Amino acid sequence: MLRRAAGQTGSAAARTVLDRLGRGTDVARADQRIGLLLAGSAELNAAREAYRTLLLENRFNGVVLPNVQTWLRRYGTDTPYDNAGVRQEVVDNYASPAAGYGTPGLLALERGGPAVTLTVVAQDVDFTGHTVRWTASGPDGLRLTPASGSLRVTGTRSASDRVSVGTTAAASAGSHRITLEFRLADGTRLTPAQVDLTVE
Repeated sequence: MLRRAAGQTGSAAARTVLDRLGRGTDVARADQRIGLLLAGSAELNAAREAYRTLLLENRFNGVVLPNVQTWLRRYGTDTPYDNAGVRQEVVDNYASPAAGYGTPGLLALERGGPAVTLTVVAQDVDFTGHTVRWTASGPDGLRLTPASGSLRVTGTRSASDRVSVGTTAAASAGSHRITLEFRLADGTRLTPAQVDLTVE
């Protein structure tokens, strides 16, 4: 209904307000869905991933502010409310001119099996426009194609690259992480992001 109303109004300001209200409703519904699903179910894992994506998509447009409570909803782990690491990551991202992340936040691969897709997203935090250069790295035996790229972001418009992620047959099984490093065109380092990886 909100999106239909946004499409019918002739005012840019009204469209923006209605868009933000719609996005906020999407976040609230995603949060509610997490509470309705069974612990340990595949549906719950998918709901947490959908919630995480909405949080990251909307963290710089006035819709939602990531914090320890949203972190708990994203991951479902028992993290103390005063966790300094989570709070510092939020501070670092908001203090940066631009930021980035990878989605989905968890990838599952079979050694030597088919590749999956990781989307690397860059965002303009201070709304002045930036070129963001990214690089991806991971454990031995991981294939990332491409492993680097450059994205131009302006205002609320993010930009993204798709990365093929696969493994060799010699890759180590277990839990790993892909690290995404982000820098501006002048070399200024931005806050890195992590993507969890399970290799079977």
